[in-house]
Amino acid sequence: MSLSFANLFTLASRTAAASATHRLSRSSIAATLGAGTLALCGLGTAFAQDNAAAPAPAAASAPTASVVAKPPVQNSLMDGALFYQILVAEVQSNAGDAGSAYQLYLESARRHQISQLYQRAVEIALRGRAGEQALTAAKAWRQAMPQSKEASEYTAQILLALGRTSDLAAPLRTLIQLTPTPQQPQVLASLPRTVARLNDKRAAAQVIDEATQPWRQQPLELAEGWSASAEGWMQAKEYDKSMAALEKAAALKPSLPNPGLIAIDLMSLDPRAEQFVKQQLARPDAPSLVRLAYGRKLAGTQRYAESAEQLEQLLATQPDQMGTWVTLAAVRLELKQLDKAEAALQPVLKYTPGSNQAATTNAPAPDANDIEQAYLLMSQIAEQRNQLAQSSTWLDRADPKHERINIQAQRARLLVKQGKIADARKLIRELPEAEPRDAVMKIQAEAQLLRDARQWEEAYKVLDEATKRFPEDSDLLYDQAMLGERLNKFTEMEAQLRKVMEMTPDNPNAFNALGYSLADRGVRLDEARTLIKKALELRPGDAFITDSLGWLEFRAGNGAEALRILNEAYQSRPDPEIAAHLGEVLWSQGKQDQARQLWLDSAKREPDNDTLKETLTRFKIKP
Repeated sequence: MSLSFANLFTLASRTAAASATHRLSRSSIAATLGAGTLALCGLGTAFAQDNAAAPAPAAASAPTASVVAKPPVQNSLMDGALFYQILVAEVQSNAGDAGSAYQLYLESARRHQISQLYQRAVEIALRGRAGEQALTAAKAWRQAMPQSKEASEYTAQILLALGRTSDLAAPLRTLIQLTPTPQQPQVLASLPRTVARLNDKRAAAQVIDEATQPWRQQPLELAEGWSASAEGWMQAKEYDKSMAALEKAAALKPSLPNPGLIAIDLMSLDPRAEQFVKQQLARPDAPSLVRLAYGRKLAGTQRYAESAEQLEQLLATQPDQMGTWVTLAAVRLELKQLDKAEAALQPVLKYTPGSNQAATTNAPAPDANDIEQAYLLMSQIAEQRNQLAQSSTWLDRADPKHERINIQAQRARLLVKQGKIADARKLIRELPEAEPRDAVMKIQAEAQLLRDARQWEEAYKVLDEATKRFPEDSDLLYDQAMLGERLNKFTEMEAQLRKVMEMTPDNPNAFNALGYSLADRGVRLDEARTLIKKALELRPGDAFITDSLGWLEFRAGNGAEALRILNEAYQSRPDPEIAAHLGEVLWSQGKQDQARQLWLDSAKREPDNDTLKETLTRFKIKP
């Protein structure tokens, strides 16, 4: 017999009070229900809703106009025995006996085949940090109700948390299948982020391929399935598989931005990737998101002229993209094109606070961050024009309260340019610290000021005090080591870098720095090679680490290999320090004119680079 939930509550309470096995006083029930009452009410409502899905009995005759039809009574699927079992489970859960509560819920779920009971069993196990029990309940739920999206979601999330890849593809595939067809492409595209927490990237890529297999073949084939596969294999560093999947995705849907964005991430790892990006951008329906990302990638690798070309092409069709104007201005500033940089900022500067420009145009106003960045760039433009007072005025607009560390560090740099080093240091030291990390940022800013002023010993002293105050901060220790190298404190530098390696074994910077230092001094070259190759394993394709390897080969007397490696590094990132090394190798091979031109071109872009200046001085070349 089925009962209404209200009557069931009364009956179950009486049954509980009369039970010889579980005697509870009225006050003790009231004290232990708490959240359990909410859970019970929720379950009862859900059961009533489930029951409502059953067809109502046919009416004997249609109601007359004077009679208001009453909805049919919706009885709960929960009987007295089930209610009592749930009540006991909640009492045990609230009393801290999660194991017994879990068993009761799981037994009830299996007996009655009710999804809410399975879910409650899973949640109790998760709350008790019993991952295996949670997985058992989730798998039982999914097996009993294969069309339940929630069951697959719980199963997949628990498998991910436990790092179980062998069983993961099936629930992920079910999730995609149970997603409405129009939303399936978005779910496919999000899979790489879903499995990103897995440490075994190759296993993660295989999970993606198994989960997306129906959507990577006819009749369900989708570009998003191939795109997800490409991203997974890129993370697994299997670039041939990644590129093959990108080609499949692009053939199915050329205007899809995902393949182009993945290829941009691949550019520093596989030379084929950039050609893929260029082919996509050559199409009339090229996605603007890919062009923007490509322009930013080019800027990040110091290919500023090419970056500006891409950004201007994008702005020609989308002039209301304020963030893109700011990026273009920054690129023009790097190219020392001050007038063009200032012109690029004008569309943003029209929307200064208090302006009515937004009300008179259809273009969206820039956000606060775009406006702030525009002010900072205008400050840098004025600084490069040696208009220091105007530069300071722009900083006032960016930070009226004079409390932002990154902005006030730029103001302090202006003071250093005026020879007011003590005032600059005082400005940084007196800045408020809103967060614990602010103290470290202030130290880094002060040390950078002293480096700019070429007060190496004083900067080293600041960092030495800082590493004693913050002994667990690997960034400060790394900065101190780099200053130690400049001051020829090689023993201290090596000890500091080795400590950084211990603190952050997945960070390639310390491995590369020590390897480069040994190579540059021509000592322990075999050890230097091991360190640099370790850095490249941690960050494949990095231009600066590649430069270190090329410089090592030059010091080891392998001129041809050094030239090949340094050319590769310079093509990836035309940095003046890489140019200095590449030029020296060219010079040693009798290609003096080519070396001289390379150095002079780099000096035009970066006249203050110390490595390049030292090289030009040593070879007696005037920029």
